[in-house]
Amino acid sequence: MRTAITALQWHGDVLRAVEVVSRLLDNGVRHGMPDEVPPHRRRIDLRTAVNEAGDLLIDVSDLNPSFPDFEEAARGEKGRGLWHVARLGAQVSRYLPHESVSKTVRAVLPPGPVDA
Repeated sequence: MRTAITALQWHGDVLRAVEVVSRLLDNGVRHGMPDEVPPHRRRIDLRTAVNEAGDLLIDVSDLNPSFPDFEEAARGEKGRGLWHVARLGAQVSRYLPHESVSKTVRAVLPPGPVDA
């Protein structure tokens, strides 16, 4: 992941970005795999990009479109994963793609140093 972020030429704390990716992937594995989906159809998608403003966009998509307690999770009232992502300096959001058989959690990290 460090190599991929470096290749994107993002001007931020790469180790923080790697930690954000790790926490988002962990959440996707823990909460985004519905039991009714057979193992050979399970997947987690990770996409990273740098936008025109220089922010690093980290998208993790899983197969569970439900996330009823997203706001509570982001505030650390339900679990700690998304709260840690926010504490690492990322703005966290979620959206449902138009096919609505999955969800995407996005973390946006600005370039430069981040106050923690």
